[in-house]
Amino acid sequence: MRYFFDIELNEDPAWQMEQFHFHDACEITVVLEGKGEISVGSRTFTMKRGTVMLLNNAEIHRSKVDENTLYRRCVMKFPLEYISELSTEQTDLRKVFDEGPCILLTEEQLTEVERLCRKAMAGGTGYGEDLRRQGAFIEILIYLNLMAGDIQKAEPFHSKNVDRVTPIMEYISKHAGENITLDTIAKEFFITKQHLCYIFKKTTGLGINQYLIAQRLIRACALLRQGKSVQAAGEEAGFRNNSHFIRTFKKVMGVSPGKYSAEYKGTIFV
Repeated sequence: MRYFFDIELNEDPAWQMEQFHFHDACEITVVLEGKGEISVGSRTFTMKRGTVMLLNNAEIHRSKVDENTLYRRCVMKFPLEYISELSTEQTDLRKVFDEGPCILLTEEQLTEVERLCRKAMAGGTGYGEDLRRQGAFIEILIYLNLMAGDIQKAEPFHSKNVDRVTPIMEYISKHAGENITLDTIAKEFFITKQHLCYIFKKTTGLGINQYLIAQRLIRACALLRQGKSVQAAGEEAGFRNNSHFIRTFKKVMGVSPGKYSAEYKGTIFV
Protein backbone atom coordinates (compact mmCIF):
# COMPACT_ATOMS: atom_id res chain seq x y z
CA MET A 1 0.00 0.00 0.00
CA ARG A 2 1.58 3.29 -1.12
CA TYR A 3 0.74 6.64 0.40
CA PHE A 4 0.09 9.65 -1.80
CA PHE A 5 -2.01 12.79 -1.87
CA ASP A 6 -4.98 13.51 -4.11
CA ILE A 7 -6.00 17.04 -5.05
CA GLU A 8 -8.81 18.17 -7.33
CA LEU A 9 -11.03 21.12 -8.15
CA ASN A 10 -14.73 20.30 -7.78
CA GLU A 11 -17.75 22.33 -8.82
CA ASP A 12 -21.39 21.50 -8.08
CA PRO A 13 -24.65 23.48 -8.18
CA ALA A 14 -26.86 23.24 -5.08
CA TRP A 15 -24.61 20.71 -3.31
CA GLN A 16 -26.38 18.78 -0.55
CA MET A 17 -24.49 16.10 1.38
CA GLU A 18 -27.47 14.31 2.91
CA GLN A 19 -25.56 12.31 5.51
CA PHE A 20 -22.47 12.60 7.64
CA HIS A 21 -19.61 10.42 6.42
CA PHE A 22 -15.90 9.95 7.01
CA HIS A 23 -12.78 8.97 5.08
CA ASP A 24 -9.84 6.99 6.39
CA ALA A 25 -7.60 9.94 5.58
CA CYS A 26 -7.07 13.63 6.26
CA GLU A 27 -8.88 16.17 4.13
CA ILE A 28 -8.46 19.87 3.45
CA THR A 29 -11.28 21.58 1.55
CA VAL A 30 -10.78 25.18 0.43
CA VAL A 31 -14.06 26.92 -0.49
CA LEU A 32 -13.59 29.13 -3.55
CA GLU A 33 -17.29 29.86 -4.02
CA GLY A 34 -20.39 28.88 -2.07
CA LYS A 35 -22.65 29.73 0.86
CA GLY A 36 -24.10 27.29 3.37
CA GLU A 37 -22.91 25.23 6.31
CA ILE A 38 -20.16 22.74 7.13
CA SER A 39 -20.47 20.26 9.99
CA VAL A 40 -17.50 18.44 11.53
CA GLY A 41 -18.41 16.06 14.31
CA SER A 42 -20.80 17.90 16.60
CA ARG A 43 -19.77 21.37 15.43
CA THR A 44 -21.37 23.34 12.59
CA PHE A 45 -19.86 26.36 10.84
CA THR A 46 -20.97 28.96 8.31
CA MET A 47 -19.56 28.24 4.85
CA LYS A 48 -18.51 31.05 2.52
CA ARG A 49 -15.69 31.95 0.16
CA GLY A 50 -12.39 31.51 2.00
CA THR A 51 -13.65 28.88 4.46
CA VAL A 52 -11.19 26.01 4.88
CA MET A 53 -12.21 22.69 6.39
CA LEU A 54 -9.31 20.90 8.11
CA LEU A 55 -10.23 17.30 8.79
CA ASN A 56 -7.88 15.20 10.83
CA ASN A 57 -7.81 11.49 10.13
CA ALA A 58 -11.33 10.00 9.78
CA GLU A 59 -13.36 12.90 11.20
CA ILE A 60 -17.07 12.60 10.50
CA HIS A 61 -18.43 15.52 8.47
CA ARG A 62 -20.84 16.86 5.86
CA SER A 63 -21.45 20.07 3.88
CA LYS A 64 -24.59 21.76 2.52
CA VAL A 65 -24.93 24.86 0.35
CA ASP A 66 -27.87 27.22 0.07
CA GLU A 67 -30.36 26.78 -2.77
CA ASN A 68 -29.28 28.08 -6.18
CA THR A 69 -25.68 28.36 -4.98
CA LEU A 70 -22.62 27.14 -6.87
CA TYR A 71 -20.20 25.19 -4.66
CA ARG A 72 -16.65 25.42 -6.02
CA ARG A 73 -13.81 24.08 -3.90
CA CYS A 74 -10.34 22.58 -3.95
CA VAL A 75 -10.22 19.23 -2.12
CA MET A 76 -7.02 17.57 -0.87
CA LYS A 77 -7.01 14.07 0.66
CA PHE A 78 -4.04 12.25 2.13
CA PRO A 79 -3.18 9.89 4.99
CA LEU A 80 -1.93 11.57 8.16
CA GLU A 81 1.06 9.22 8.06
CA TYR A 82 2.08 10.71 4.71
CA ILE A 83 2.60 14.22 6.06
CA SER A 84 4.06 12.77 9.25
CA GLU A 85 6.75 11.18 7.11
CA LEU A 86 7.31 14.45 5.22
CA SER A 87 7.61 16.42 8.46
CA THR A 88 10.94 17.15 10.14
CA GLU A 89 11.99 18.10 13.65
CA GLN A 90 12.08 21.71 12.48
CA THR A 91 8.90 21.64 10.39
CA ASP A 92 5.84 19.72 11.61
CA LEU A 93 3.30 19.82 8.78
CA ARG A 94 0.59 18.37 11.05
CA LYS A 95 0.31 21.47 13.25
CA VAL A 96 -2.22 23.14 10.97
CA PHE A 97 -4.87 20.64 12.09
CA ASP A 98 -4.70 22.13 15.58
CA GLU A 99 -6.32 25.24 14.03
CA GLY A 100 -9.32 23.27 12.75
CA PRO A 101 -11.77 22.13 12.00
CA CYS A 102 -12.80 25.29 10.11
CA ILE A 103 -10.87 28.50 9.51
CA LEU A 104 -11.44 31.55 7.32
CA LEU A 105 -8.78 32.93 4.96
CA THR A 106 -8.49 36.53 3.83
CA GLU A 107 -8.74 37.24 0.09
CA GLU A 108 -4.96 37.56 -0.10
CA GLN A 109 -4.42 34.24 1.69
CA LEU A 110 -7.07 32.50 -0.40
CA THR A 111 -5.51 33.75 -3.66
CA GLU A 112 -2.15 32.28 -2.64
CA VAL A 113 -3.62 28.94 -1.53
CA GLU A 114 -5.63 28.65 -4.77
CA ARG A 115 -2.48 29.37 -6.81
CA LEU A 116 -0.61 26.60 -5.01
CA CYS A 117 -3.54 24.20 -5.40
CA ARG A 118 -3.56 24.71 -9.16
CA LYS A 119 0.19 24.23 -9.21
CA ALA A 120 -0.19 20.95 -7.31
CA MET A 121 -2.81 19.74 -9.80
CA ALA A 122 -0.82 20.69 -12.89
CA GLY A 123 1.78 18.56 -14.61
CA GLY A 124 1.97 15.45 -16.71
CA THR A 125 3.73 12.12 -16.46
CA GLY A 126 7.14 13.33 -17.51
CA TYR A 127 10.35 13.15 -15.52
CA GLY A 128 10.12 15.15 -12.31
CA GLU A 129 6.46 16.11 -12.66
CA ASP A 130 5.42 14.00 -9.67
CA LEU A 131 7.99 15.70 -7.45
CA ARG A 132 6.92 19.14 -8.68
CA ARG A 133 3.34 18.36 -7.69
CA GLN A 134 4.49 17.04 -4.34
CA GLY A 135 6.53 20.18 -3.81
CA ALA A 136 3.49 22.38 -4.46
CA PHE A 137 1.43 20.26 -2.06
CA ILE A 138 4.07 20.68 0.64
CA GLU A 139 4.08 24.44 -0.07
CA ILE A 140 0.33 24.54 0.67
CA LEU A 141 0.86 22.87 4.04
CA ILE A 142 3.82 25.10 4.90
CA TYR A 143 1.84 28.23 3.96
CA LEU A 144 -1.17 27.23 6.08
CA ASN A 145 1.11 26.35 8.99
CA LEU A 146 2.92 29.70 8.75
CA MET A 147 -0.47 31.42 8.94
CA ALA A 148 -1.46 29.34 11.99
CA GLY A 149 -2.34 31.47 14.98
CA ASP A 150 -3.17 34.46 12.78
CA ILE A 151 -5.96 32.78 10.81
CA GLN A 152 -9.52 33.71 11.70
CA LYS A 153 -11.79 30.93 12.91
CA ALA A 154 -14.89 30.20 10.84
CA GLU A 155 -18.17 31.46 12.30
CA PRO A 156 -20.32 28.92 14.18
CA PHE A 157 -23.62 28.14 12.47
CA HIS A 158 -26.72 28.14 14.67
CA SER A 159 -30.26 26.86 14.21
CA LYS A 160 -32.82 25.43 16.60
CA ASN A 161 -32.21 21.82 15.54
CA VAL A 162 -28.42 22.14 15.28
CA ASP A 163 -28.19 23.61 18.78
CA ARG A 164 -30.49 20.87 20.14
CA VAL A 165 -28.62 17.98 18.49
CA THR A 166 -25.03 19.20 19.11
CA PRO A 167 -24.82 18.05 22.76
CA ILE A 168 -26.39 14.70 21.79
CA MET A 169 -23.68 14.15 19.16
CA GLU A 170 -21.01 15.11 21.69
CA TYR A 171 -22.43 12.65 24.19
CA ILE A 172 -22.48 9.79 21.68
CA SER A 173 -18.92 10.52 20.57
CA LYS A 174 -17.67 10.63 24.17
CA HIS A 175 -19.41 7.40 25.22
CA ALA A 176 -19.21 5.41 21.96
CA GLY A 177 -16.92 2.84 23.55
CA GLU A 178 -19.48 2.12 26.25
CA ASN A 179 -22.66 0.03 26.13
CA ILE A 180 -24.98 2.98 25.41
CA THR A 181 -28.41 2.51 23.84
CA LEU A 182 -31.24 4.62 22.49
CA ASP A 183 -32.86 4.39 25.93
CA THR A 184 -29.63 5.60 27.59
CA ILE A 185 -29.41 8.66 25.33
CA ALA A 186 -33.12 9.53 25.59
CA LYS A 187 -32.94 9.36 29.38
CA GLU A 188 -29.77 11.48 29.48
CA PHE A 189 -31.47 14.30 27.53
CA PHE A 190 -34.98 13.99 28.98
CA ILE A 191 -36.54 13.36 25.59
CA THR A 192 -38.75 10.62 24.19
CA LYS A 193 -37.05 8.05 21.96
CA GLN A 194 -39.40 8.91 19.11
CA HIS A 195 -38.61 12.62 19.19
CA LEU A 196 -34.90 11.94 19.69
CA CYS A 197 -34.78 9.77 16.56
CA TYR A 198 -36.79 12.35 14.60
CA ILE A 199 -34.71 15.44 15.33
CA PHE A 200 -31.40 13.57 15.06
CA LYS A 201 -32.25 12.11 11.65
CA LYS A 202 -33.67 15.41 10.40
CA THR A 203 -30.57 17.35 11.46
CA THR A 204 -27.74 14.92 10.66
CA GLY A 205 -29.19 12.67 7.95
CA LEU A 206 -28.19 9.67 10.06
CA GLY A 207 -30.06 7.53 12.53
CA ILE A 208 -28.78 7.40 16.10
CA ASN A 209 -27.45 3.86 15.63
CA GLN A 210 -25.75 4.76 12.34
CA TYR A 211 -23.95 7.67 13.99
CA LEU A 212 -22.93 5.50 16.95
CA ILE A 213 -21.53 2.80 14.63
CA ALA A 214 -19.62 5.43 12.62
CA GLN A 215 -18.00 6.75 15.81
CA ARG A 216 -17.06 3.21 16.85
CA LEU A 217 -15.55 2.44 13.45
CA ILE A 218 -13.46 5.61 13.58
CA ARG A 219 -12.13 4.48 16.97
CA ALA A 220 -11.51 0.96 15.69
CA CYS A 221 -9.47 2.26 12.74
CA ALA A 222 -7.29 4.30 15.08
CA LEU A 223 -6.76 1.32 17.40
CA LEU A 224 -5.85 -0.98 14.50
CA ARG A 225 -3.31 1.56 13.26
CA GLN A 226 -1.83 1.56 16.77
CA GLY A 227 -1.23 -2.19 16.48
CA LYS A 228 -4.19 -3.50 18.49
CA SER A 229 -5.51 -6.95 17.57
CA VAL A 230 -8.80 -7.16 15.70
CA GLN A 231 -10.67 -8.41 18.75
CA ALA A 232 -9.14 -5.84 21.11
CA ALA A 233 -9.83 -2.98 18.67
CA GLY A 234 -13.45 -4.03 18.29
CA GLU A 235 -14.03 -4.38 22.02
CA GLU A 236 -12.36 -1.09 22.93
CA ALA A 237 -14.28 0.70 20.17
CA GLY A 238 -17.57 -0.47 21.68
CA PHE A 239 -18.51 -3.56 19.64
CA ARG A 240 -19.70 -6.33 21.95
CA ASN A 241 -19.56 -9.09 19.32
CA ASN A 242 -16.38 -9.74 17.33
CA SER A 243 -18.19 -11.28 14.35
CA HIS A 244 -20.53 -8.28 14.15
CA PHE A 245 -17.54 -5.95 14.32
CA ILE A 246 -15.77 -7.73 11.45
CA ARG A 247 -18.90 -7.75 9.26
CA THR A 248 -19.67 -4.09 9.95
CA PHE A 249 -16.07 -2.97 9.42
CA LYS A 250 -15.82 -4.77 6.07
CA LYS A 251 -19.18 -3.43 4.88
CA VAL A 252 -18.27 0.19 5.61
CA MET A 253 -14.51 0.24 5.03
CA GLY A 254 -14.41 -2.19 2.10
CA VAL A 255 -11.79 -4.44 3.72
CA SER A 256 -11.74 -6.67 6.78
CA PRO A 257 -10.16 -5.22 9.94
CA GLY A 258 -7.42 -7.87 9.69
CA LYS A 259 -6.53 -6.80 6.15
CA TYR A 260 -6.75 -3.13 7.10
CA SER A 261 -4.25 -3.69 9.90
CA ALA A 262 -1.92 -5.73 7.69
CA GLU A 263 -1.97 -3.14 4.88
CA TYR A 264 -1.20 -0.38 7.34
CA LYS A 265 1.81 -2.24 8.71
CA GLY A 266 3.11 -2.77 5.18
CA THR A 267 2.80 0.85 4.12
CA ILE A 268 5.49 2.49 2.01
CA PHE A 269 5.69 6.29 2.06
CA VAL A 270 6.26 8.07 -1.24
